[in-house]
Amino acid sequence: MQAQELQAILDRTGMTHAELGELVGLSRVSIGTMARGQSPIEKRTALAIRYVLEHRDHVEAD
Repeated sequence: MQAQELQAILDRTGMTHAELGELVGLSRVSIGTMARGQSPIEKRTALAIRYVLEHRDHVEAD
């Protein structure tokens, strides 16, 4: 996953950096830096984001 894809996901879903971060266990700052291309998106993070999107109705933040 590249930064542009992450930003497109955020735009499409209307989720904030904080909301997505909470669902995948990362800070809003981490999501923001990845969405801007300032830090790499690890494979496990991309998988977690895709999982959350596919199962959004069943995934709750702790």
